Amino acid sequence: MAYIWRLIKLALQDFSRNIWLSLVTISILILTLISINVLVVFNAMTGTAVKVISDKVNISVYFKPGVSEEAISKMKADLVALPETAEVDYTSADEAAQAFKNRHEGDTAIIAALDELGTSPLGATLRIKARQLSGYPALLAAVNQPQYNELIANQDYNDRQEMIAKISEWTAAGKKIALVFIVFFILISALIVFNTVRVAIYTHRDEIGIEKLVGATNWFVSLPFVIESALYGLIAIVVIMAITYPGLTVIQPYLARFFGAGQINVLTYFNQHFLAIFGSEFLVITLLNILASVVAARKYLKV
Repeated sequence: MAYIWRLIKLALQDFSRNIWLSLVTISILILTLISINVLVVFNAMTGTAVKVISDKVNISVYFKPGVSEEAISKMKADLVALPETAEVDYTSADEAAQAFKNRHEGDTAIIAALDELGTSPLGATLRIKARQLSGYPALLAAVNQPQYNELIANQDYNDRQEMIAKISEWTAAGKKIALVFIVFFILISALIVFNTVRVAIYTHRDEIGIEKLVGATNWFVSLPFVIESALYGLIAIVVIMAITYPGLTVIQPYLARFFGAGQINVLTYFNQHFLAIFGSEFLVITLLNILASVVAARKYLKV
């Protein structure tokens, strides 16, 4: 235990002696982590955007007035039985008429025209949603079968596949750009940690020489620098958590307004994936720092 504490003490001493170099190293690590977290938020946003748009895709089938409930129920049962179908919502003719009146309750001319007709000119409606976007062609083919031609007055397919494809394309491009920045900062971080350890070894060359003369192993000399590198990662991850959550709190209201309340909550997303996000970031950054410090130590201690 005393041996480990001595190594930690040596690492902390070196950290404080080269405080400005240590702060520069930590700053680069923080920029790397910010880039990674921006990519995580971007991925969550685009995933939500695709989901929101996909939820609006459906096939609306409008039946002719007077079509029997039995015929509509038969068609609904046939559609529900298809493997591509997620759900089929039924709106009766009376419900459609009431919804139409509610939408135009301020327009006295339309209401008067409906009252004059006596019966609603609107028929029942089926709204069909597929399990996946690729399932809509099969559902359209099912709706357009000849036995249904006499029942259907009109149909409407809200196709947003082109918009979804555009979002997916932008997402892929955005991820590539973000990954370039992440790789750039990771490389810079590794180089800075490498140079930090090299400078520290050079600064302590006389002390290291004395330690070697009295029998210190190369690992004993190297481990304080390795611990110091791990300390950089620990400080960087603590700082990035302190930055990330206030930042998410600021942007969450804007995302809620854009996507709609309840569609996305980045704070909840980060809380649910806390270990996966920050744990993996800490692990990668720390291993990167340790690797850079070991390489530097091996080179300049001639292990």
